[in-house]
Amino acid sequence: MKKKTLFGVIALALIVPIVICSVFYNNKQAGTLPDEAAFIAQTDMDSNGVIYLDEEAIALADTSGDNTSLRSEALKAYNLVNEQREAEGLGTLTWDGNLESAADVRAKEISDVFDHTRPNGSKWNTVNSKIMGGENLAFGYDTADDVLGGWMDSPTHRENILYNTFTKIAISVYQSDDGTLYWAQEFGY
Repeated sequence: MKKKTLFGVIALALIVPIVICSVFYNNKQAGTLPDEAAFIAQTDMDSNGVIYLDEEAIALADTSGDNTSLRSEALKAYNLVNEQREAEGLGTLTWDGNLESAADVRAKEISDVFDHTRPNGSKWNTVNSKIMGGENLAFGYDTADDVLGGWMDSPTHRENILYNTFTKIAISVYQSDDGTLYWAQEFGY
């Protein structure tokens, strides 16, 4: 009787890690995990222990909030994202005011340095690492239809838009002095 129990425990100890690795590998192969440059897993956010909140940047970066036409385009892009998600059988995303503040910061920042690294050299999510789980950026698109088309044509941007674990979103648009529009799309859990 003891030999059977010991054999069962050993077999279970060997099989469980193989199954877990197999599930993770298959999910990654299926494209369910977005590009790491603009994606933070919720488990990583929860276990990070360091929460950044760049309050000064947020206070200075009200981008599309004071411009009715830019805010209108951001909200159109939001609706188009949810249409894409519904077409794929996914739940819609909820607009989040805190993510909007972070998107305001990022839209302004990328007009200076177009990158997922912030102008100060820190990672994109350090505007508020407690809430920012994914980011899509764009510039030079004049309408919500055009920017969403560009994002959906890019595999990594598309993955963020269709990532089934995200539940929240905000989009901000900043217009530089030369008229170029900079778009920041932020996702959360």
